[in-house]
Amino acid sequence: MKTVAVICNAVLFTFTGFVLATDGAPTKAAYVVIALVLLMTPIVTVFGLARRAAGDVARRAAAACNVLLLALVCWALVDQYPHPSEPGFIEYVIVTVLTPLLSVVALHRPTSIRRSSAA
Repeated sequence: MKTVAVICNAVLFTFTGFVLATDGAPTKAAYVVIALVLLMTPIVTVFGLARRAAGDVARRAAAACNVLLLALVCWALVDQYPHPSEPGFIEYVIVTVLTPLLSVVALHRPTSIRRSSAA
């Protein structure tokens, strides 16, 4: 699950970069914040997932960023209704909604399973 979450976060970061490069930077303050969260959350999440030494604080911070990202994405989807009929829009929505959910689940899974000794 951790590997899939890392791949999804890399795809989200890349996809967001392409969207910003083709459509341009947002002009409204709320959408500037969403763009920053869309770019920073995958980085924080990959750090929290990839580094065992990251610790509990980094994992919780990454989980909080993913919850914030999911809330902002849902707000943006409601705020921008009716949605543009651009190619790739549905795929981008799927990636931006599923990646934070998958990341939170992967962040909350134990990093190692310890066996209790019956000695």
